[in-house]
Order: sequence, then structure tokens, then C-alpha cells
Amino acid sequence: MKSTTTPMLDLIQASAAPGARPDREPRYKAIYQDLVAGIRSGQYPVMSLLPTEHDLCARYQASRHTVREAIRMLTEAGMVSRRAGVGTRIEAVKPPTRYTQRISQLADLFLYIQNADLRLRDVRTVKVNARQAEMLGCPPRQEWLHVRAIKLLGGTSTPVAYSEAFVHPDYAAIRDDIGKVRVPLSSLIESRYSQRIREVGQDFAATPIPKAMAEPLRVAPKTAGLVITRRYYGEQPIPMLVTVTTFPHDKMKYSMSLQVDWPA
Repeated sequence: MKSTTTPMLDLIQASAAPGARPDREPRYKAIYQDLVAGIRSGQYPVMSLLPTEHDLCARYQASRHTVREAIRMLTEAGMVSRRAGVGTRIEAVKPPTRYTQRISQLADLFLYIQNADLRLRDVRTVKVNARQAEMLGCPPRQEWLHVRAIKLLGGTSTPVAYSEAFVHPDYAAIRDDIGKVRVPLSSLIESRYSQRIREVGQDFAATPIPKAMAEPLRVAPKTAGLVITRRYYGEQPIPMLVTVTTFPHDKMKYSMSLQVDWPA
């Protein structure tokens, strides 16, 4: 019987075999590349659905975590979208040059945050200035934990956004865990303090990117930028966490679907 295994699939399966060379690339990256090849060849046409996670695990003889990491890379590259109750849909034949964020419910937002690739720049305690205090809803010069990072695109080293986060002083003890585990700040707060994020407010603004952000983003100062400010609330009216993410205008596409419930 003739084998239908592709060369890339042979490599993926070989990497799981006992005695495989340790210098091979991570399995999720090989699976990602094989899926990209399948999309480009038309094996998985645009607007069709990828096989289920269960089927992909069986095909590649991989764990669900490994398959999800490969699909995460496809999602962040803008080639597929994931919809609850529908599956993973092919959106494009090749990765676009921009970061696509598709949000249809709060759970999608948390999944996006969890899957984001961040390169930490620094973590420190700051006394907020008047502008920051207005954004945070607190008195000026109050001390908040300040986190700065660069967001990377689609599992590569390409910078796509400059991210800042302000953590309320009541939850500043998460500082010890930042950068040590790949967990969103909101999840660190929830787990360490037994809190629940109940609401996330979002603001969008257009602004020139300042020089301090332009350099790590590899763009010219005053390049047009899209700024997304998110405020995470628990039981109190003061946010537990505020994040400010700045994208160059050509690196971000924000997609949102709204469902209309018509009266019966």
C-alpha cells in the first residue's frame, strides 16, 4: 500500500521517535509549517475548516497542547480564525503583514491575551503622573506596578506592538511571577488573589507613535499608530489592571462580530 505521508509529516513523526536528534525544531513549529503548506496547496481551501484538534492530534501523533500551539501560530499569523461552536476556519492563503485580532465574546479576548508572544522589557514601581492617574482613575503620584513589553508577530521575532500595563497597588505582589511563567497578568491576579475579572472596558485611539516606542517597533517616530486601552474590573469601580497597547497603523486589524437577538 502506497504511503500518503508528506515529507514534512515524516519529519514531524521522526521528531517524536526515540533517539530523535535534539537539534530539530519544536514539533509545534513543524506542524504549523505543514498546515501552512496544506493551506497554500489548496488542501485546506479558504473559508473551509481545518480538521478538529482531535483529528490533528491523531494525524501528527502529537499532544493537544502541541497542536493548539501550532494553531495559535496560524491564528496570530492571520491565516485562520477560531470560533466557538464552529471550529478553525481558513481565512488567508498566506500570512498578512498585520496582526489580526478577532473578538466575538469576552472568552476570545482572554484567549488572545493568553496566546500573545511578549518580550519583556522592564517591570518597576512608578508614581503615576496626572495623565496616567486620569487613565487609571486614581490620585496622582499613587504607586502602581508598571510593566513594559514588545508584542511579537506570529511566532516570529517581528515586533508588532508596544505594550504597557499598570497593576493596581493591591495586586503588585504578582511582580515576583512576571516573566517567569507564560500567564497573562489578569490570570496572575485572579489566581494569586482569588479574584475574578468581571468586565473589560476597551478604548481605541489614533495617535503618532513617540520616539521611545518607535525605535523598538522599528518604525519612524510619529508613524500613525492605533492605541488600545483595556481596563480590567473585578468587584470594585477602580480597575485591577490597565493595559495600553500601541500598534503601527499597518500592523493591526481588529475584527469584531456582534450578534443581534431579535424578539421572538
